[in-house]
Amino acid sequence: MSYRWLFATVTLAAFAGCAARSSVPSMPPAQSVSEPQRFASTPVISLDAASNGPSVAAGVYGASIVTWYDFTQSFVNPSLSESGIHLVRFPGGSESDAYHWENGGSLCASQGYIAPNATFDNFIAKLVKPERSDIAVTLNYGSNLACSAGGEPSEAGAWVAHAKTLGITGAHWTVGNEDYGSWEYDLHKHPHDPHTYSTAVRTGYYPAVKAADSSAQVGVVVDLPTDTAWNDVVMRNAQPFDFVEVHYYPQYNSDNDAFLLGTAVSNFAKDLKALRAQMNAAGVSPSVPIYLGEFNNDAGQEGKQSVSIVNGLYLGQMLGTVIEAGVPMSTWWLAYGSCNQNGDFSSQLYGWQNFGSEALFSDGLPEYGCSGAPQIAAGTPFPTARVLALFARGVPAGSQVRATTESPSLHSSVRAYGFAE
Repeated sequence: MSYRWLFATVTLAAFAGCAARSSVPSMPPAQSVSEPQRFASTPVISLDAASNGPSVAAGVYGASIVTWYDFTQSFVNPSLSESGIHLVRFPGGSESDAYHWENGGSLCASQGYIAPNATFDNFIAKLVKPERSDIAVTLNYGSNLACSAGGEPSEAGAWVAHAKTLGITGAHWTVGNEDYGSWEYDLHKHPHDPHTYSTAVRTGYYPAVKAADSSAQVGVVVDLPTDTAWNDVVMRNAQPFDFVEVHYYPQYNSDNDAFLLGTAVSNFAKDLKALRAQMNAAGVSPSVPIYLGEFNNDAGQEGKQSVSIVNGLYLGQMLGTVIEAGVPMSTWWLAYGSCNQNGDFSSQLYGWQNFGSEALFSDGLPEYGCSGAPQIAAGTPFPTARVLALFARGVPAGSQVRATTESPSLHSSVRAYGFAE
């Protein structure tokens, strides 16, 4: 068997990264006995080719597609292919709880914007099928079609049935988006309430979706493990469900490079373990997977960190972390549809950019909201997209995690991930 390894290494002081790939030699390299001190003092990252970790799932290479951006434009599909994106999420964040899929799509008043051509049918016909992508869809929990009360499971079931007529079966359907949060559109009598949510899933959404497509996977929204008030109730009372979806943004409007590349990733690795422990305690089967439905560097206004190599290195470390944890699906927030000049542009941050973006690719800059941005052709990958492509090519689906060790001198500056194909 031929092995490859990819080391995502980060020097937290200098934010330097590198990647390497090779075949594992059948014999150790020849070493001069006259130079023991030189070899002993050289920092080393080792890969244990005999170790056996989780397999890499194609679904970890994913991104969100949103309704406020025309994803039918000619440069979109090639950019997704080039970056190795396999899983696409629709219709997009908080807008999902106000989105009604019928007749090309509509939103409750003052809840966003739908671009021309950004319909669900076009999403399937012009993006998903040509790219042979898997899909994850966020169902509307927040509002009914009249926008006068909470979401209706019958509307969700009809959407799944419609998807089936388009040839889509076995997709992942999450009930709502971040419904634990006060920022989410929720017209239920008791909004943002875990008991109301759990009952809606158990007695409404789950049976409605399964009736439309028995192979469909139905997921529930969970928060980071510190939110026990939401998680404990939902995990126990919403069963049965097929997966849980969590989101992770370690910063809000104020950014720090060293924190993002160090503590933030370590914290998320701990969160995954704690989340699984909560699931176990609630009686959720160990076979029920965790889906990282959204992640990026900052949940607020995006600054220059978002489009610098720092965010690319963060994405790489997050991919390594979710793969090591056996997480089968993750979708970066987002592929297209973002530009901002109101975020953090502190001189303490690495980079020279005068704009920020949550997206993997340029929408075609400058654009509305970023009139001062430089000219960057539509479809141009930002560093995040380049790192995603590096991972998707170097560590394809079916590869296996291999254990790595680092010299003590590297512990504070390097995080390594090993894989075998």
